[in-house]
This record gives sequence, structure tokens and C-alpha cells, in this order.
Amino acid sequence: MSSAWELYLTPSLTLSLLLEAESPLPSLARWLSQLALYFRPALLRQALAYEREQRPEGEVVGAGTLRVVDYAVWRLAQQTQPASAPSSPPAAAAYRPLSSIPPEDLPAALALAVGIEVPSVEHDLLSLALSRVLSTYALVEAVEARADRPVQQEDDGTTEAQLREVWALLRPEKRDLGRLEGKHWQEIGFQNVSPSTDFRRVGMLGLDSLLYFARTYGSRAAEIVDEAVGGGEHWYPLALASIHMTAFALDLALNRDLQMFLLRAVQTAPDAAASPLPSSSSSSDAPAPDLTPFLRLSSDLLLLFHAHWQQGGYTVMQFEQVSGEFQRALRPWIRRGVLDGRALGWERWDEGGVKLD
Repeated sequence: MSSAWELYLTPSLTLSLLLEAESPLPSLARWLSQLALYFRPALLRQALAYEREQRPEGEVVGAGTLRVVDYAVWRLAQQTQPASAPSSPPAAAAYRPLSSIPPEDLPAALALAVGIEVPSVEHDLLSLALSRVLSTYALVEAVEARADRPVQQEDDGTTEAQLREVWALLRPEKRDLGRLEGKHWQEIGFQNVSPSTDFRRVGMLGLDSLLYFARTYGSRAAEIVDEAVGGGEHWYPLALASIHMTAFALDLALNRDLQMFLLRAVQTAPDAAASPLPSSSSSSDAPAPDLTPFLRLSSDLLLLFHAHWQQGGYTVMQFEQVSGEFQRALRPWIRRGVLDGRALGWERWDEGGVKLD
């Protein structure tokens, strides 16, 4: 194999081509990427062959190969979509692409499309990789559904209990909240006397994210609240920042920009090796996906935003502007599976980062 051909097969270049090819906006870069991938019809077979060579045990599939399989599913969806079908919004187009093909039939359909024999070792590996890819689709659908569910008082008091836990974790010196509504919520960065009104943008997903942050980082999370809300002339509303970062992560997920992170997460899940392909007949009985990979990413974004804010010396009047600039800077890096300060111009990835115990 020539050196030029080997360069053409480098994972970084392949990922760049995949990302450009999937862009919803017409451009010369998208056309050239799609053309380059068109002349690589064996890409999926080559990726599977690489996995067989590097990981003969067959229980682990690299995130790069999973992304190639993910692209193959996306491409098959474009090819099988009826010409008369109306254009779908990004979320529906990305995560409900093959409604005409039952999940259990997808490995055979994809194998036929790319020339993989059935049955074969490659087909078995493709089925395993597809189970991981489809699990990310299920995760994003669950995240989207959670965001669509408004924060409101449940009959069993679950929501109130979660809000009180958030307060107790982030304001441990004032654990006794008393009545639920009040200006005290501004002490952790909410805008209104009722947190449910602030969560309206991301629903229960916003509460899930803030609660995950408070539970995961414990006393350090409470310190971050003090540094943010009690930051003097450079203060900012921490809870509102959490909602912004949750909304950002949701948008990344719905537009497939979060796929590298999600594919890595499902690959390393404890039950990843045994995860079967979903069945169209039993999908309604399947357990709800674990939202932890998404919530972890949302918290990571919040931690990075906090470090960025502390370095910048901003004022609260710049909050919306800084949040928007932060998101625009990070998006292209996150699409490639990178989340650190380099996207923000830091000389070292951990420069000014939030130090955790």
C-alpha cells in the first residue's frame, strides 16, 4: 500500500471527511467530502478488518470504527428515504433515520449495501458495532424526551425532593430550605423564585443535569457556586449557566455533533459487550437508556465554562455573549471528540481548569 493511500486512510482525515459529508448545509467542502467517500466504497469493510486485526477478541470496537459504521447507517438512510418524503428536522433525520427497516434487519441490509457476506465474521462484528451505534440513538431520543418533559410537581413529590436535594448539596450551610419557592434560589444562580420557570428551556433534563453536577462533585460543587454567585463584580448565575450548558449539549446531541463522545461512552459501558441489537417487536419493553454519558458531558461543559469565566474577568452583563462565544468555539472541537481549553485559546489543555479533589 502506498504512503499516499495510507495517508488517505488516516483516522483523522477519515473523521474530517465523515463530518463534512454529513453537513446539512450545501457547500463545496461537503461535496468534495462526499465525492472522496464515494471513491472509498470499501471504507466500512476496511474499518471492520482493522478491528479484527487489532482486537481479535471481538468484544471491543474502537470509537473510530463505530463512527464509520454510524456514517454508513446515515448514508443508508439518505439512500432509502423516499424522494417524496418531506425534509425532516435534524433530530428526526439523525436518530430516526431508518423507520422502514426493523433494527434486527439492519445488519443484513447494511452488509448488502457495502458488500459484506452474510453470514461471516465481518457480519458478526458489524452487528456488534451496530448495537453500540443504535444505543446512542436511543440515548439521544431519551434525552430529547426528558427535555420535553416540564419540571412540575409530581403526585409522589419526586420533583420537589430533587429540588430540595439540589439546594442541600449546593448550599450545605443552609440545608433546611423551608418553603420551596422564594428568592433564596437566586443564591445558587436561578433567576426566578420558582426554579421550574428557569428550567422551561430544557425541562426535566435541566434538573437532571444540575442534580448530577451537585451529586458528583459534592463539596466542590458548592464551592463553585460560591465562586460564581459570590464572585463580586465578576459574578455570574451558576444555575442559569448549567441550563445553558445542558441546552448546548442537547443541541450537540440532536445535530450529531456529540457522536464521538456518545460512541466512546456506550463502548465502555459495563454491559456493552453483551448489548444486543434492539428488536422492533420488543422496543417498547426495553429498559430506558442510562442518561449518565450525557449528564457527565453537560457537567464537564459547566466546569469548563466556570474556568473560562474566571480567567476572562467578565461581568454578568456579558453572560449571554460569553456563553454564545464559548459554545461556538467548542462545537467544532467537540464534533471531533475533544473537550478542553485548547478551543478557548489556552496554551495548555488544563490551564486554569477547575481542580477537583
